[in-house]
Amino acid sequence: MKEIAEKYFQLFSEKNIDKLFHFFDSEASLKDWEIEAHGRVDVLTAMRNIFESVDTIQVDPLRIYVWENTVVAELDITVNNSEKLAVVDIIDFTDEGKILGIRAFKG
Repeated sequence: MKEIAEKYFQLFSEKNIDKLFHFFDSEASLKDWEIEAHGRVDVLTAMRNIFESVDTIQVDPLRIYVWENTVVAELDITVNNSEKLAVVDIIDFTDEGKILGIRAFKG
């Protein structure tokens, strides 16, 4: 699961919606401090909206912990090469390695 999460962060940083599509289960969900989306299409729409609202976004994992089908990742996110965010993502995976849910918290 760690390798899948690392690839997800890379594709997110590249704003690559087409490749991200294949990482998500059809029942995926996304929740952070501003948005909530349910279903792969709505999750990817929410991500597309994030990507369109910024020039650049860079996700740098500081620590990644894996427990069964869950990854907890402490992240440094840089937006537009200047704004820094400390974020913790909790990512739940299906047994097949698809992302089932992401909960993101500032901190």
